Amino acid sequence: MGFVTSDTMEPMTSMDIGALAIAIVAGGVMFLIGAVANRFFHDRIFVGLTPGLVPALGQSAPETKVQPGREYSGEVAVAFSPPRGLRPGLVGTIVDGQAEMRDLTATIVDLAVRGWLKIEAVDVDPKRQQDPKKKARDWRITPIHPGPPADRLDQFEADLLGSLLGMPRAGDGVLMSQWTKKRGGDLRSAQEDLYRQTVENGWYEKDPRPAEAGCLAVLGWVVLLGWCVLVWTMSSTIWTVLSALILIGGALFLSRRLKRRVPRTALGTATMIQALGFKKYLATAEADQFSFEEAAGIFSRYLPYALVFGVADHWSKVFGEVASRSHEAGDMEVLDGLIWMDLGLDVAWNLAFLADGFGGIADMGDAIGGVGDIADGIGGFVEGVGDFISDIDLDF
Repeated sequence: MGFVTSDTMEPMTSMDIGALAIAIVAGGVMFLIGAVANRFFHDRIFVGLTPGLVPALGQSAPETKVQPGREYSGEVAVAFSPPRGLRPGLVGTIVDGQAEMRDLTATIVDLAVRGWLKIEAVDVDPKRQQDPKKKARDWRITPIHPGPPADRLDQFEADLLGSLLGMPRAGDGVLMSQWTKKRGGDLRSAQEDLYRQTVENGWYEKDPRPAEAGCLAVLGWVVLLGWCVLVWTMSSTIWTVLSALILIGGALFLSRRLKRRVPRTALGTATMIQALGFKKYLATAEADQFSFEEAAGIFSRYLPYALVFGVADHWSKVFGEVASRSHEAGDMEVLDGLIWMDLGLDVAWNLAFLADGFGGIADMGDAIGGVGDIADGIGGFVEGVGDFISDIDLDF
């Protein structure tokens, strides 16, 4: 005779009791091991220094493990510039420990801003001719060789440019679809360069890229799911469902805690905190902080960083408002500075289109109405760059 826990619940059979007991014991063990595993793989941090600062040249500071989590999660002071000398791709990599395609894409946009190449949307969809709101399906990247003579390239940047220059008829522009199809290995090599650079910079003691699931982990999941299916086929009740949920929850918790990660060094933690401070600045900036004269230069220079941090939408809205105020004051300097030749989408085209159609750059001042139109126009540019990022991600 089975046990009944209440008038509304199903009676428990001996199979249910056994399955639930096994789930509670096994799940408890997994949660316990996971809790203990949290004591390992912690980042290092300098002791006695404000988070984000490093010892002066020639000096040292004691170090300890970050607590209570595996990486720093305390207060971060606002930083008004990125960590000194670090390009967007490296900043994005140190923040999350992964060299993602987003980091490489922001690097490409940064190279365009710095004058090494041009990016333009390509209308490969005939329907776009009738409906300009439709997004382009491809992108043309044109290297500018030689680039700015005073600008120094990091290794991963040089590799990306070298890959582009190695494409047939590169001087006429390379379609993104063709580049990723024929030179996908070059992009992966650039990712490896980013990981290598984090070690050379002293942020990690070894390559921090995430490890793939091992054979034992895969086998464990197969056994667990097999057990759940077996129990369900023998007794499909709410109790077997509860048993399965306990086991799967314990396994997820354990796999997350046992996931291999390479801890940051104290220098790496300090650099990450500096980068997060700059992200805080980009995410909270207001239009009143910028003069018309400096606005366009700051927007273009910091846009690649906003892309890797995922705050490009806010960044574009702020400078849309600055551009609108500039126009209302009769000063077109900001708008002129935002007309970047062939970079992603033509900002001037976006601004004029939102105001009633393209009437020529010279007539843009008469066509633009208010803050909303300009902010949306610059936002349309950022959305276009976002499509550019998505196009690369889909190919990998």
